[in-house]
Amino acid sequence: MRKRLLIIGPLSDIGGRELETGFIAETLSDDYDVKILSTGNLTSNSQIFDFVSAKEVITLNEKIAKESIWFKTLAFFSYIKACRKEPFINYVSNNLAKKTGYRKFAITQIINELDKVDIVVLCAQISSNYVKEIAEYAYSKHKKIVLRTSTTINENEVLVRAWLSYIDLFIHHSSSNAKRLSTLNNHNYQLIDQCTFRESEMLNIEPAKIFKSLLYIGRLAPEKGINELIDVFTRQHHNLKLTIIGDGELRDVIEKKILGYDNIQLLGYLDQVKIVEQISLVDTIIIPSYEESGPLVALEAMASARLIISTKVGAMEDRLKDGLNQFWFNINDEASFRQIIDRIIKMETDTILKITKQNRAIYMRNYQQKEIRSQYKKAIFNLIN
Repeated sequence: MRKRLLIIGPLSDIGGRELETGFIAETLSDDYDVKILSTGNLTSNSQIFDFVSAKEVITLNEKIAKESIWFKTLAFFSYIKACRKEPFINYVSNNLAKKTGYRKFAITQIINELDKVDIVVLCAQISSNYVKEIAEYAYSKHKKIVLRTSTTINENEVLVRAWLSYIDLFIHHSSSNAKRLSTLNNHNYQLIDQCTFRESEMLNIEPAKIFKSLLYIGRLAPEKGINELIDVFTRQHHNLKLTIIGDGELRDVIEKKILGYDNIQLLGYLDQVKIVEQISLVDTIIIPSYEESGPLVALEAMASARLIISTKVGAMEDRLKDGLNQFWFNINDEASFRQIIDRIIKMETDTILKITKQNRAIYMRNYQQKEIRSQYKKAIFNLIN
């Protein structure tokens, strides 16, 4: 009889966590009966459905609305009061619901799902909602618990989270993130990085051999460093083109900042097919983030044989440590960015081509889908056996 596995995380429609969770679910469904429980709200447009069908996914708020007339009624009035601006399900966790037992009821519904499975895989931050209660309950019922960390771990958070000792296996993107949990008495972990999800198309893109354009892909949020990047770019580098793909809370700010700059283009959110197309049109991927777990876009750049300019964030140093692509900068140090730009501008075509081809070779050696799938399968098999 196949074991039952539940993947839990704060999933929404768009993002690296959604893509990765879908990929993990698809991979493990070869050997296990897999269900996904999202503690966040998602729609039928979620990127997770690129990998799994709707019948394999449950959202917590949908479950609460189905099981409780009280919370469904409160959600309806909240939905009407808000003039139906968002999907109905987004209003289940409204303010009045939170004052009248929403969290307690939500935990009960999560426990009901935990009781149905043998293995729990958390795709979340250690500060994510409900992870403490999930870990404690699963541990009390002798269920195997895996935590796939999805962002940079704050070492101070570890000190106040005793439940981390209940995790049977941590899966980290990078050694730097793993080291942040080194104080735990029980820190059984494995390093499994990401892979691209449009692999064949990216591996067939012609390698970059010039340096005239940069591409940013990611959320338009403060921790991504995009605001600072725009500030630097509008003060210099007018001979280079910058394309921005993504959406988020800083969109209005960025749109105002780039007015009048013909060399900066904001495309907003694009699907994976169009992202591949845009990557093929540029020479360089830029990652100005303050914090990341990966990021995924770097592996997309490597598979597509592009240059990468990055802050020393997430798994980036691990990924590029043996390569020629050593273009690091500090997003708060404009001079460091200028130095990298000037250095690449002076490079010969043959040098750039050598670097971009090597980036692709590193990807093919370490990060192809078949390799990452194998690592996940082995990790779970070894854990339960």
